[in-house]
Amino acid sequence: MKIRKNAAPSKEAMIELSIKYIEEDNEWSLRKLASYCGTTTKVFYTRFEGEEGLIEAIINLMGKNKAKQYGSLEQSIRAFYEFELNFFQENKTILNFLSSRGKGANPFTEHLREPYLALFDGDFNKVVFTGTVMVGVQALLSKGIPLDHDATVQFLEKGLS
Repeated sequence: MKIRKNAAPSKEAMIELSIKYIEEDNEWSLRKLASYCGTTTKVFYTRFEGEEGLIEAIINLMGKNKAKQYGSLEQSIRAFYEFELNFFQENKTILNFLSSRGKGANPFTEHLREPYLALFDGDFNKVVFTGTVMVGVQALLSKGIPLDHDATVQFLEKGLS
C-alpha cells in the first residue's frame, strides 16, 4: 500500500479546521484558510464546490452537533434559554461570520426543528415565539447591551403558557 506524503486533511477535518481558523483569526480568506489546513484552494473547490459549499458544510456540522446536545437537555424553558445563551456566547464569532454570509441569525433551523418541536410539545407557534425572543436576545448581546436573564426567562414562560 502506497501512502501519499503531504495529503490534504479529510473533508471533516477541513470543516473543523475552518471553524477553528474563523474563530481564532476572525477573518475569511479561502487562500489563507487553505494554507492553514496545509492544502490549496483547489482542494476546497473540489471537495466543497467553493466557499458556499464549505459554509453549508460548517452549518451542517454545527447544526448536527447542536441537535445532538438537545437530546440531553432538561425539558424546561430555563434549560433551553441557558443552552441557547451559552451556545451563542461560545460560538459568537462563527455565528457572526455565518450571518455576514447571509445565513441569518439561526442558520441551524433545519437541524433543530425536531428538537424544538419536542421541547414545545409540537406547538409550532411556541417554537416561532421562542425563536424570535432568542434572536432578539442574541442581537442585544452582540451589541453589548446587558440583559436581565431571569426576566427574559419569565417573559418566555409567561408567553408560552
